[in-house]
Amino acid sequence: MKSFKSKKSKVLLTCLALALIVSMLCVSLAGCKSLAKDTPIGVYFVGDFQRNVSAEQLAAITKEGEQIISIEDALTQAGIDKDANPAAAAAAIYAVAVTNYNNVTQTGYYVLTDALVNARGTSLGTLNVGIRSTYSSFSGKKGSFSQTISGVTKLEGIGPIGDTLRTNFGYNIQSFGNDDFYAFRRGSNGGAQFPAEADDENIYKYILGAYNNDLTGTVKAKNITITPSGQGEEEKPLPDYAPVAGQKYPAGSTLADKELPAYNLNRKAWEPLNRIPARYWDDNGNVAEVSHEVEGTIYNCGTYGAGFAVYDFSRPEYLSNDTKVSYDSTLDLWTVEIAVLDEYTNQACEFAAGDLIKDTKSYIALKNAKFTKIAVKFEVYGNGLIKSMQKNDELSTTDKCPLVIIKGECKDGGLTSNTATMAFSYSDNDTDAVKLAALYWPELGQDKIFNDKGVDTKLKLDLSSYPTFDTYKPVVNDALVKAFNDIFAKDQQ
Repeated sequence: MKSFKSKKSKVLLTCLALALIVSMLCVSLAGCKSLAKDTPIGVYFVGDFQRNVSAEQLAAITKEGEQIISIEDALTQAGIDKDANPAAAAAAIYAVAVTNYNNVTQTGYYVLTDALVNARGTSLGTLNVGIRSTYSSFSGKKGSFSQTISGVTKLEGIGPIGDTLRTNFGYNIQSFGNDDFYAFRRGSNGGAQFPAEADDENIYKYILGAYNNDLTGTVKAKNITITPSGQGEEEKPLPDYAPVAGQKYPAGSTLADKELPAYNLNRKAWEPLNRIPARYWDDNGNVAEVSHEVEGTIYNCGTYGAGFAVYDFSRPEYLSNDTKVSYDSTLDLWTVEIAVLDEYTNQACEFAAGDLIKDTKSYIALKNAKFTKIAVKFEVYGNGLIKSMQKNDELSTTDKCPLVIIKGECKDGGLTSNTATMAFSYSDNDTDAVKLAALYWPELGQDKIFNDKGVDTKLKLDLSSYPTFDTYKPVVNDALVKAFNDIFAKDQQ
């Protein structure tokens, strides 16, 4: 979605909002035999991902001093009838899911996204760029592990040179951290592979079916850092954020002159979430907020309390009663399909827009972009833990704006669209960072990598009790796969 508040985690968020329509990605990755075909739905259900958590398990992973509230209890205490007022029910369920997510001690989260950037009216005509990315983050008793694999799958509109240029783009990194050390490595741009099930028998062994040979095989010291605990730069904590009552968005923002939503320090789990802008310490020791300015248009970045929560669907006034809320008693599962009122699109999707602009700014810098499509569905178990989330967004503008991937202008504007499927797990097995290192970075259990970096080999991981990649036998939960309601499949029917 674990709120991704650490400095190390922020590095890995840059691919979170990259996305696109899967059906358009059927072109070869340069230098790779495999195609960017549809990834099998089973990759979202490996191990305990999307499986419900028992009451005993939930009690064991609840943070000390916190509580997890069920959806039924939340709706009852809020006095909400889901059938009479689906917008209010949806808002409460979303708020509870985000709140509960932050009140557990271990989480596994991953997302596969596809993105399209369309630039119109360039000197070469219309330019289309497709990007596929997988992001994963796991945090539990034995530390944290994260991986991003991303590549450009399509670069159309500039002739044959497009196949060559697209290999210069991509984002492939891994990180591991525990009480003893933090390790990070980076592969080369391009080369990301996203095979279909028929192309690779090991597809379920890879996280979300994606891999990059250069990343997993790299031994170059310049691409790896290992920092023992206490030797790295201390991260200065940011102060708590709470806007002054009546404070307005800055001039130039897509929400200019509108009041910021009220900040509630004592909110109940089902009440509207607090807006938390992405912030950092600048060189002068002052706190600055993250925003991206394009030709005078300001796009803000941040969340509503968890890394996956870039939408503010927790305010019923933003939602239409076309919003759908349903409950499956067999699975003990609540499903919400969001419908946002046109007049509140900017407010509800402020940070989602900022993420999209940020993550496609290397290709096109959209000016005055507006949402032309929003489709979001999420599933939450009755105990209040989020199971999955899917989204399909599009931002578009007709304003002239800069073309970045090749210097120039988009005289007729452009668009960026994204689809993303996210899955969650809370089990000991899925959140075991050492197990993930054994599978995807086994060098952390060997002397060489520590010797090469001048780090005490006593810090190396003991991987002796874990499966290797060769012996790993992932299990897909076929029952949950069959029960999964895929909004993208529905759109294509």
